[in-house]
Amino acid sequence: MTLRRRIAARVPALLRDQAFRRYWSGQTISMFGDQISSIALPLVAVLTLHASPAQMGLLAALEWLPSLLFGLHAGALVDRRGHRRMTMITADVGRCALLASIPLCYALGALTLWQLYGAAFGTGLLSVLFTVCDPALFVTLVPDDQYVDGNSLIYGSRALSFVGGPSAGGALVQALSAPLAVLADAVSFLGSAFFLARIRPQEPPAAEPAKGALTAGVRYIRQTAIIRLALIAFSTVNFFNFVYFALFVLFATRYLHVVPGLLGLVLGVGAVGGVLGAAQIRPANICVPIAGVCLET
Repeated sequence: MTLRRRIAARVPALLRDQAFRRYWSGQTISMFGDQISSIALPLVAVLTLHASPAQMGLLAALEWLPSLLFGLHAGALVDRRGHRRMTMITADVGRCALLASIPLCYALGALTLWQLYGAAFGTGLLSVLFTVCDPALFVTLVPDDQYVDGNSLIYGSRALSFVGGPSAGGALVQALSAPLAVLADAVSFLGSAFFLARIRPQEPPAAEPAKGALTAGVRYIRQTAIIRLALIAFSTVNFFNFVYFALFVLFATRYLHVVPGLLGLVLGVGAVGGVLGAAQIRPANICVPIAGVCLET
């Protein structure tokens, strides 16, 4: 067997499909850009705008507030409107414009904390629209019997982005400045939009308006023990993670005097476990008892 055939044999079957490969490529580029921005944006506030701890907390809150306020409404809107792929492309282009305004205003000497707040809230809102569209697009591209493989590839990229993204972001901040490093995330959204524009999936039709559609998800969560308990667990962990990270960059740079390159490397090394976990995902029929209910995985 030639070297090319050996390499081809090791490529996951889903990546041989052109449409999924383009979708996965766009997602991977965007994830790495997000992780670059996850360290670059707080460093803009700390190093360039000299934000206080309270201002850092507000910046982190504004980034995630749209998920709390508009998550349910965005899902209902997308279901009724359809055109999910185009909505995702529009969200990518909008996020690119918002983030690109940061280095532009920095170069013009007009960057303020209020603009940073607006960019954080705006990108958070567009991210909600992108996220609620993504699962429907995923299931149109991936056969039912390959959902686990598809998710393994997506979450493998996500785990790698948590390792490589902050490291690259810290290096870019140290080499170029924090506002210019944000430009890398802006460009990544254009990469995501480019690949999404090159696929033509058979999207689910728009849903007819129905009474109670907005609260259907809430009722399902309330009535399903596994989902309800998982949501409570994830919400608790995420809440304290966000509290921690809102102040971590400020503490490390201002009080411990850690340089951005080293800070990014530390954050990246801390995410190696996620890569190992994603690599171990395999289909299995395992009964996991949660609150007296058997969860098949």
